Amino acid sequence: MDLLLKGIKAILLDLQGTLTTRDSSGKTVLIGGEKLLKHLRDIGVRIMVLTNATRRNDQVVQELQTLGLPVDNEEVLSASLATALYLKNTAGPSTVWVLGEKGLGEELELHGHKVVGDNEKPRFVVVGLDRELTYEKLNKALEYLRSGAELVGAHASKRIPEKNREVISVGPIVKALEYASGKTAMIIGKPSPIMYELAIKRLSVTPPEAIMVSDEMENDLLPARRLGIKTALTLTGVTRRE
Repeated sequence: MDLLLKGIKAILLDLQGTLTTRDSSGKTVLIGGEKLLKHLRDIGVRIMVLTNATRRNDQVVQELQTLGLPVDNEEVLSASLATALYLKNTAGPSTVWVLGEKGLGEELELHGHKVVGDNEKPRFVVVGLDRELTYEKLNKALEYLRSGAELVGAHASKRIPEKNREVISVGPIVKALEYASGKTAMIIGKPSPIMYELAIKRLSVTPPEAIMVSDEMENDLLPARRLGIKTALTLTGVTRRE
């Protein structure tokens, strides 16, 4: 392990399929990582967990702590936090209309953005995971986009595991709104380089000084490698040795 980490100052860790998985009942369980995190801290390597979760960042941290993984809020970068930070850094505190669950809006508000209701035009329509998606919500988003709002996807993954099946994730919702509105979305979370660039900046390292560890090649490791971040594949999730 220490040979692998020669010259490395920070490690980026995927969450689902790398540190956690879901059991047959759909419950999130820990694969491992407790000893790894302790060892990394002992040798002075910084840690950042990257996840496309669109809950509040502190909710992700709390879940990991409950599972037994010792991380703090500065060591987790969720898609919701990345979206809030990116919009604040590039556009300042902004008005947003959220197509997603409660935690995404709460994270945006924590960073100075104003989540508007259905009677105020926003600067951005921000799309996250919405398990209660309706035709009316899509039409409201389209109305704002056609009136000048910009489209932002917290991430663009196609599917996520949930209980004993895969379900539609954020990407298909973003694609539907792109097609209907004629606008191109700004994607923040993996596989967008934006999330990796934010992580590197928060860790105060350069890309060659970091390594990304994940079970997912296309959405996690290839984008990191394109930025010059070293990569390590685990066989704990979707990728098999074959």
